[in-house]
Amino acid sequence: MRTRLRSGSDRLSCIVLAAGGSLRLGRSKQLIRYRRRALLLSALDAAETVAPGRVIVVLGADALRLRSLLTRNRSRSVIVVNSRWRQGLAGSLKVGLAAPSLSARAVLVTLCDQPKVDGAALRRLVDAWRHRPSAAAAARYSRGVGVPAILPRSLWKQVRNLNGDAGARSILRGSAAITTVDMPEAELDIDTADDLEKLGK
Repeated sequence: MRTRLRSGSDRLSCIVLAAGGSLRLGRSKQLIRYRRRALLLSALDAAETVAPGRVIVVLGADALRLRSLLTRNRSRSVIVVNSRWRQGLAGSLKVGLAAPSLSARAVLVTLCDQPKVDGAALRRLVDAWRHRPSAAAAARYSRGVGVPAILPRSLWKQVRNLNGDAGARSILRGSAAITTVDMPEAELDIDTADDLEKLGK
C-alpha cells in the first residue's frame, strides 16, 4: 500500500518505523504505554513537531489494530503497510521511502520503540542538519551512531539496495559526510522485558 505526501515548506518528511512483530518482547511494543500514552502515538507526536503534516508511519505486524488506534486518535500521519515485515527492517524503510513528496529533499527516520526520544530531541537533530542539509545527520549515543537519523535524497538509492534487517545505521557508517548530535534519549529502545524494566525505573 503506497501513498505519497504533499510537499512541505522545508522539504523534510519523517518516517516512523512501527512494523516489527516484537518477537523478543512477546507483545506489541507499539501499544506499550509510557506516561499514559501508547509508544506509537508518542513517536508520532514527536515526529509532528518537526515535520507537521509530513509524517509517514510504516505498519506491518498487527497492522489492523494499530491502524484502528491511529484512527481513534485522529492521527494526521500517512499510513503505509509493509506486508513483508517478517523479512526485516530494510523492507519497511523502502516502503516508507515511497511516500514522501517528489520535492522532499530528506527524510527523518525514527523508531516507535525509543520512548525517551521526544520532539525536543528531534528538533536538535533537525536544527543541526539544516546547517549542512546535503549530508546525513544522526543521533550519537553509547552504541555509536544511529537512528533517529536524517537521510538526504542522495542516500535513498542506497536504502533501496538494502535487504533483510539492514537499516539506516549500515548506511550512516559508510557515509563520507555526516553530522552527529548527542542524543542520550535514544539509548533505550524497547526490545525485551529487561528494557521495559529500565523504562519503569
